[in-house]
Amino acid sequence: MKGSSPTKPTSLAPFQFRQLAEEMPLAVIELDANLNIVHVNSSALDLLGLKLSDIEAGVHADQLVVPEQVRMVHEGLKQLAAGAKPTSMSLRLLRRDGVQVLTEVFAQPLKSGSRVTGFLAYIFDLSRRAAKEEKIGEEMDLLRAFVEHASVGICVIDDKYQIEYANDALCDITGTSRSEILGHDFREFLHPDSIALTAERYRRRQAGEQVPAEYDIKVPHKDGTLRIVEFTSRTITSRRGQTKTVAQAVDATEERDRESRLQTSEHRYRTLVETMDSGLAVDDDKSSIVLVNAALCRMLGYDSSEDLVGRPITDMIYGWSKEDVEEKMKARRAGRVEHYDVDLIRKSGALVPAMVAASPLFDPVGKYFGSFAIFTDVSELKSAEEEARFLLDLLLHDVGNQLQLILAGADLLDNGSVTPEVENARRYVTEGANRCIELINKVRRAEEAKAEPLVTVDLMDVLDAEIHLLSRQYRVEPEVGLLPEHLYILADSSLNHLLWNLMENAVKHNSSPDKHLWINGEFSGSTFELRIADNGPGLSDSKKRQFFDPRRRYGGVGLHLVHRLADKYGAWVEAKDRVAGSPEQGLEVRVRFLVMSQ
Repeated sequence: MKGSSPTKPTSLAPFQFRQLAEEMPLAVIELDANLNIVHVNSSALDLLGLKLSDIEAGVHADQLVVPEQVRMVHEGLKQLAAGAKPTSMSLRLLRRDGVQVLTEVFAQPLKSGSRVTGFLAYIFDLSRRAAKEEKIGEEMDLLRAFVEHASVGICVIDDKYQIEYANDALCDITGTSRSEILGHDFREFLHPDSIALTAERYRRRQAGEQVPAEYDIKVPHKDGTLRIVEFTSRTITSRRGQTKTVAQAVDATEERDRESRLQTSEHRYRTLVETMDSGLAVDDDKSSIVLVNAALCRMLGYDSSEDLVGRPITDMIYGWSKEDVEEKMKARRAGRVEHYDVDLIRKSGALVPAMVAASPLFDPVGKYFGSFAIFTDVSELKSAEEEARFLLDLLLHDVGNQLQLILAGADLLDNGSVTPEVENARRYVTEGANRCIELINKVRRAEEAKAEPLVTVDLMDVLDAEIHLLSRQYRVEPEVGLLPEHLYILADSSLNHLLWNLMENAVKHNSSPDKHLWINGEFSGSTFELRIADNGPGLSDSKKRQFFDPRRRYGGVGLHLVHRLADKYGAWVEAKDRVAGSPEQGLEVRVRFLVMSQ
């Protein structure tokens, strides 16, 4: 669990740092040398579902990590204590309720003199960023398309002289296909006059030296002509720590053609910036805004970019101090690209929640001169979530109440003096209202199941009760195979709804006049597979694969509830033929539970 922390706690007294950590929005955990937790801030308690009493009773770091990653954590901390260079680590942490949380963890050793006395870990919750990252992914797709179809040659060279990426424009310059370029030494495509200079600058750049980023080289074309290419390159560091060269090549042989390409590239860039949905801002090396696009002006309620250009970046980002800006500038100068959340300040003073993707800007010789950031407005996403909650409350409460009134009105017609037509109408109203109420109850149970913690439940007790209920309600007596008397799993009070929906679905959708239901199961290692089979019409292979897909309508809300509950319990559910290869002989649904004890 190695990493670089956002603060320098070693310069503060322990009490002072703990006070500071309490104000941090990210989770902070302090471990002793034996990896026992000695202090956590409020954010860490919320993230891990812990209480202070749990910490006082004693919690070890191993209890917070999924079993398969414990060894990796120990090894990482061991290397960190030995003086290894800190890096981040992606971990799946375990909440007290058993829910896994995807996180990014940064850690640093705590020392007394030269002796390591413990570790300090900073934890970033990544589980709630999916919707925001999807929006950013769209922007990345635009950027990728921009690079792929750029009018200038672009290539990426690894740390062994080999070309690992080349776009179409670079292939045009050399007159070769991508298959003839990729994986080859870039020196193979240079004229002998240019090999020595280009190779020397490549080696020096890889070593971290400052060398001219732009110069001319000679490139032989496959048709035998010689091209003069304006070559621009810089280094980047990959996620694996490899230093790579990103190069841009412009064919300068024909000045007119070169100018045309530059104009096309500029036009595409301006079109991308001005028509993109997300806001874009560029600041200089003093954090003063030098460029904003129309989307950002609209986002902040300004009529013109002139209202923002020249102002410090802190004027548009709520809560940022001078120290915050300096920290960000330091990261940009180091070449780091970051993604984070901010609240933007509108002209009216209102706040706009946004996701930011920020990147540094360097000139051709590698000098930092500012940064640019893409701002994605996520207020609609938040509003949509609130609207969904409102509509769900409306469905579960107000619509449910109205259906109860409809049923009450239908009951008033339940007497012997009504005509057959009225009786049929009353029956249709009653059945329809009852189906709606059943649907509402299923939705309510699905929502209630989200927050209820998992506990140890006897699967056999719940199954037995649901079998008796099914027999009474549908007059179908399931044939139950040899099952254990007791079987304990992690579940909640909604386990009966999972079992009921599977059994009811097998009966209600069975058109056979002689309905049969088989229930059996077997152990497999630490799991128990419960099988519920019927003699209904069955499903095709394609429909079986989509049976529990919430985007489909098979089984409606009932099967969606089964899928959600199984996922919560850590169970695995699938649909199979009751008789392999003969779907017409019925369906078998299998649910594999993790067994707590037998």
